[in-house]
Amino acid sequence: MLAIDVGNTHITSAFMEGVEVRFVRRLSTASCLQSGKFFHHMEEDIPQTGGEFVLSSVRREVTELITRECEERFGKTPCVVTGGTFMGITNRYRTKATLGTDRLVNIAACHHLYTRGQRPGIVIDMGTATTIDYYTKSGKFLGGAIAPGLVSACRGLLSAAPELPEIEISPVEGVIATTTRDCIRSGVIAGHAAMVQGMASLMARGRRPQPLVVVTGGLLPVVGDRLPREYIRDEHLMVKGLSIVYQLQGKNS
Repeated sequence: MLAIDVGNTHITSAFMEGVEVRFVRRLSTASCLQSGKFFHHMEEDIPQTGGEFVLSSVRREVTELITRECEERFGKTPCVVTGGTFMGITNRYRTKATLGTDRLVNIAACHHLYTRGQRPGIVIDMGTATTIDYYTKSGKFLGGAIAPGLVSACRGLLSAAPELPEIEISPVEGVIATTTRDCIRSGVIAGHAAMVQGMASLMARGRRPQPLVVVTGGLLPVVGDRLPREYIRDEHLMVKGLSIVYQLQGKNS
């Protein structure tokens, strides 16, 4: 099966066997929109999809493009996951129309894979935006927080202070830096790690049992080493969640 996660910046396509990730392909969302094609970047891999496709997208135009290609090339309509799709969790978010489906899929993945009704959980997803979401041990998504992503925050800083030098988003040793570039990197990277850890601690305060924290997202490799060891790191959480949700549709039909 092919699980497709369309984000604002990148599209991740994972070839799945159950929740096992066999291999992953990535391309930029912009390049997909510019070419008007999706499957051309993975022609040699297409036979391995088994003709099954599940899709979650934050970009409607990409959803339409991929759906059209699936129907034209394979005679298949992908399972498009939305906020109304059955995921085996309860959504208590008040403004459901503005809730990104990716947040729900991540919650479903954590609930079914990691906490399994034994404890609550917190999901941290570090991408274009960083989301920190809380759910109960019974799988009730209560809400969370949205912060600027690490790269977005850095771009905002450099845009507002144009005399500061451009930097590469790469890990930096320690916290107290001695060059301006490293000071920015320390502030952006170590500061982001401290922010998500602090937010998770605030959400966990007074909770019994204590929630399990799972971290994912494209910027996990940059920040992951600065987070507590007990945090679970799962870079493929979203596509695992899509596979779980896809399987649940058959059980719920």
